[in-house]
Amino acid sequence: MLRSLTPALLFVAAHSAVAQYVVSARAGTINFTTGQVAVDDKPVERKSNKFPTLKDGQLLRTDNGRAEILLGPGVFLRLGPHAALRMVNSRLSDTQVKIEQGAALVEVIEIPAGSNLHVLLDDTRTAFRGIGLHRFDADSGDLSVYGGHADVSAGAQTFDASRGHIVHLRDTPIETRFDARQPDPLLQWSAARSFRLYITNPAARERLTNWEVSNATYYFNRDFGAQFISRIQTRSPLARPIPPPPFADLNPRQDPAPRPPSPGSPVPVVTYPGPASGGNFPP
Repeated sequence: MLRSLTPALLFVAAHSAVAQYVVSARAGTINFTTGQVAVDDKPVERKSNKFPTLKDGQLLRTDNGRAEILLGPGVFLRLGPHAALRMVNSRLSDTQVKIEQGAALVEVIEIPAGSNLHVLLDDTRTAFRGIGLHRFDADSGDLSVYGGHADVSAGAQTFDASRGHIVHLRDTPIETRFDARQPDPLLQWSAARSFRLYITNPAARERLTNWEVSNATYYFNRDFGAQFISRIQTRSPLARPIPPPPFADLNPRQDPAPRPPSPGSPVPVVTYPGPASGGNFPP
């Protein structure tokens, strides 16, 4: 589904409306923060277009904030409030991060050749095969797969967890199913961040991703279960068309935060005016 990205490029967003690419040879770039976020108890500060990077052993903690961290070209980890992540190894050839508290969503757009990524939770290790969306909850010890495949190693046991499955990682690991359509603030915020990175960068819109477009206006991501409407039109021949779902309200709104679905709509619907129309972008 994806066209290859240059391995040395990490897709990041600037404070301006148009996203940017930043060159990094290591994982751990802190791409975005909102609210109270600290690294080793020091508040995260960003100056101009300089992006701070986690060093091996450092602990990033969110209090009443959120954070977006790049784990490699095309891999985004997003932390919700009251969460903590430790950078164990930032080399792209052996990236390891440990979720120590709270919830984290890992969106995988591409895993380039030569890279090796593992997310650690307690004594388990999880790798990803390709495009997908995965939620780690350190408090409950669960891995929920919203899309794609995750290879989980827990002692002598291994699991191939796919869409709609949850692996309970503590004690004796077991795999069950879950309802991926349950409302979740971290999932909704991550969907808005993912869409912002996609829609504000022309190069990204020329590639095949897990964002699907219909009539150059309606955008849907089956992993996030989110529908967006944007005035930024995509006419890329690479985009896979999908039929637009029924909407009860198509009036543009300036607030791009997810809202409850309109009657008859299978997914949350939001409008995303974009910079051309003066709209605001999600934090």
